[in-house]
Amino acid sequence: MDIDPREFGKQYAELSDEGLLSIDRDDLIEAAQQYYDAEVARRGLNPDPATQAPADPEQELVHVATFVSFEEANLAKALLRSADIPAYLENELSSTWTGLGGLQILVPAAFLEQAKEILDAPVSDEDLIAQAEAADAIDPAQEEQPD
Repeated sequence: MDIDPREFGKQYAELSDEGLLSIDRDDLIEAAQQYYDAEVARRGLNPDPATQAPADPEQELVHVATFVSFEEANLAKALLRSADIPAYLENELSSTWTGLGGLQILVPAAFLEQAKEILDAPVSDEDLIAQAEAADAIDPAQEEQPD
């Protein structure tokens, strides 16, 4: 199955800023990197490589969760990375991903139990509402200035 490289651009355009920045550019194939860079530049974002936890190449990666949507998978990956757990989408590690079986999140084996606890933690409706309200709040310093 061949993937149209323009699909990368479509997927990146659908992500939130946080979701886009949670992607480790170095894990992407060359074609995906080009679309990633274009989307980051279009939004005027500045990815900070220091916030992306490097994985130990000696550590075996294991499956921790599977998601149907790209947005949910990236959110889970960002959540794990915010807890200093190196996390990767399976399709970031291979250019032969077919999309069958959902989007799998992989973590080093040493982090498996901690990652499961984080992803299995219940989130209350109140927490979701508070997060949505916080995301909707506009920082006056970031408001666009009229031309």
